[in-house]
This record gives sequence, C-alpha cells and structure tokens, in this order.
Amino acid sequence: MTGGPVRGEGPADIVKQVKAEIADASQSSLVLHTYGYFSAHENPDGSLIHSGPKRGEGYQYIAPDGTAYQRNWTYNKDGSPTGITGHGVTGPVVNGKQEVALTIINRANHTYSQTQTEYPVTGGANAPGSPTPGLASSPPEVQQALQSGQVAQKGTTTVNGTPAIALSISVPPGVPDAQSVHLTLCVDARTYQPLRTMTVVDGNPDGPYVADWMPATPDNIAQAQDDSIPAGYTKVDRAG
Repeated sequence: MTGGPVRGEGPADIVKQVKAEIADASQSSLVLHTYGYFSAHENPDGSLIHSGPKRGEGYQYIAPDGTAYQRNWTYNKDGSPTGITGHGVTGPVVNGKQEVALTIINRANHTYSQTQTEYPVTGGANAPGSPTPGLASSPPEVQQALQSGQVAQKGTTTVNGTPAIALSISVPPGVPDAQSVHLTLCVDARTYQPLRTMTVVDGNPDGPYVADWMPATPDNIAQAQDDSIPAGYTKVDRAG
C-alpha cells in the first residue's frame, strides 16, 4: 500500500519507501501499472533490458477523495502465476486514522481471506520545497525541473513504442540509504508527459521496480479496484 509509513532498511523496504514518498493525491488522474523482474537491468541511457520473467505485477489508483486501491499478484521463476492475488483498499485519513481492507485470494487451493484494520496516522506534512518529479507531474513541471537542474537527462529510450527521454531524479528526503537508490523518470520526447519510473537499489539481486503511467479511464481504474472472488472459493482466516 502507498501513503503509509514504511520501516526497515532492506532493498524491498527501500523500494516501498520510495513508492510512498513519490505517491501524490493528484494521482486521481492516472493509474499506475507496476511490475518487477527476477533479473533485469537499466542501461546507462535509461533503457530497460530484462532477461527474465516478471516477479510480480499490479495496478494502483488513488481516487479524488484519497482512497487508494491496489491489486497485486506474483509469478514463479518459470513465468507461471503463483496463485496469490492481493487486493487492498486504504481509506482517506479521518480524525487521524485510516482504514485498510485487504483481500488475499489463493487460486492454488481455492481459498480467500479478508481483513479490515484501522491504523493511526502519524507524521507531519512533507518538507517545503519543490516536489520530486514523478508520474503525477505535469509536462510543464517536468520542463521546469529540467531548466532548474532538479533532473538531468541520461539518454533517449522507448516506452511502450513512444520515443522518450530518460531523466535522473533525486531520491526524496527521508528514504533510508538514499545513496544506494537510483531513480529514473522517462517522459515523452515530444510532449514531456511522464511515462515511466524505474527504481534501482544497489545490492538488490532483483531487477528494477517499474511503474508505467496509464490514463485513469474506467477500464484502467477497474484493474486496480477489482476485488472479485471466484465462485466456489472458501473463506479462511489466512489464504496467503
């Protein structure tokens, strides 16, 4: 889930922290398609070269009221699904608290579990200053970041068939071991519309964490909100 506090200093925890730091309520205008590989690497010019199957995949959408929807599933190294799908809904902050509803579907044994928990929300507002450019940034914001030197061009690449410019961006404040984290933002070479972010953590044996921009159409939003349970599945205390 995004938006909540993440603790720990392992590579996976650092990636989660980066995701949380670059998340923004303005994402109501977009859907994130996220994925990672068992083995992959980013070229110096910002292009992504993957040589293995995906480790996992998901969709994320933050509604205008602040409710976050996220659906994820994982794969085995041979590319086959593991059978586990997770769907989470994090509600907006109300009176200093947030409700999180989680559904886990295990397709291997036809079971599912559901939990709902309320958490206190701690921490203040983000530090003042220019926000970190990301997938929620507008083309003018990207151009301004380039002009101010907040981001630097790495090279040119292609994102889903669109010619793109790869930009190196600074790690948001508060991320543990920030010196080991490398962030790349790819934008449309013609319009500067953000298209993709890649997060690489030194020492992480897995490939880059990738998030692609998708327009917030009804079909794309449904990818993140889908919490349907297949017919005939049995509810258990713990499905995963």
